[in-house]
Amino acid sequence: MSDTEAPPQKLLVPAKEAAAMLSMGRSTFWQAVKDGHVPKPIKIGSATRWRVADLQRSFGDPANQTTTASVRAAA
Repeated sequence: MSDTEAPPQKLLVPAKEAAAMLSMGRSTFWQAVKDGHVPKPIKIGSATRWRVADLQRSFGDPANQTTTASVRAAA
């Protein structure tokens, strides 16, 4: 890899990283998962992971009205 190449993007992240991406604490994140405000995770063996693209679609798209603040308010 040359100096100008960006490191590969992650496709899947664990709960700790997903919560950080959404600017949430872990307990708030897990409550949002339980309440259905966060996309469902996938299981790989015993590991639980979230697709980065799903999180970005749900929370990063300006056309989508769901915000981190609204998730916290609903929790």
